[in-house]
Amino acid sequence: MENRLRIETTAFYNKNAFFKIIELPFSALVEYLQNSFSGVSLDVQIPEKNESFVETVVDYEKSLPEEIMENIIFANLDDETEKVAEYIAYNLDNKGKMLVSVQEICEKFGVSEQIVKRAIDAIRESGPEGILDGKVAGYGDASIYVEPDIIITEDLSVSVRSFEMKIPRNATKTQLKIISFLNEALNHRKELLLFLGKTLLKENALFILGKSTYPKKTKMTDIANTMNISISTVSKAISGKYVKTPFRIFELKTFFGRHVAGDYLTAEIAKIILEKGKSITDREITIILNSQGIEVSRRTVNNYRRRAAEILERNGKF
Repeated sequence: MENRLRIETTAFYNKNAFFKIIELPFSALVEYLQNSFSGVSLDVQIPEKNESFVETVVDYEKSLPEEIMENIIFANLDDETEKVAEYIAYNLDNKGKMLVSVQEICEKFGVSEQIVKRAIDAIRESGPEGILDGKVAGYGDASIYVEPDIIITEDLSVSVRSFEMKIPRNATKTQLKIISFLNEALNHRKELLLFLGKTLLKENALFILGKSTYPKKTKMTDIANTMNISISTVSKAISGKYVKTPFRIFELKTFFGRHVAGDYLTAEIAKIILEKGKSITDREITIILNSQGIEVSRRTVNNYRRRAAEILERNGKF
């Protein structure tokens, strides 16, 4: 596979359709193509929920506000802006729509619209896809069915779920042009997801096999530069998709982006405290984490250290 797709320079039939194909997870993509392009058929089978590659993901613990606040720590906001961001996070419905206005927030905290906007931007950056637009899915529900787009097997081979558009008999020139465009876009999608899968495997083989406790993140800018595509395209390819591994199923964003996964960071800090003793300073923990390739600030360590201490106390290890 060529490392440089040169997606942005290719003359596509419909740019919006192309980016939809990149962004949508497998089943949603199939539905989109079936509904949007009449007169063409798909060489694909939709799995039933009891089939082996359809997984049920259950999360009883983490709410949408908790997810946001877990990640927003890495935005390095000042205390005032972080307090505003926390208020907004806890005033969202399960779909991620704000239940308070900017003016109400300004009046409550006595801050400018600029500070509120900074908090909102941080939430957009830190939260799940569709946050603040009322398009978030998976919160407030006991479980969701997930069809991974990328599959990594026990022998560490990587595959991508994909399909092609079938050419009907007696197809018109217009139909042939549309099918050619769609198959080209689907092929680019497959190549990009395959590259993401191989990249995360290269960086996280031990973690994927359950032999390491912390996932290593690859910056989306690095993927964009290697593939010669925009960061926006990389973000769309990662958004809302899952990878199935021999260890368990993960959101693809676990392995890409700037934000460190909070659950893993808490566990790693707890491990350091157990090994070095509770007198270890935040600065010393930060240095150890940075030496392991986990780039966090002392302030972030301080926030997660409190969580780690609570876990250790509950388990009688502190």
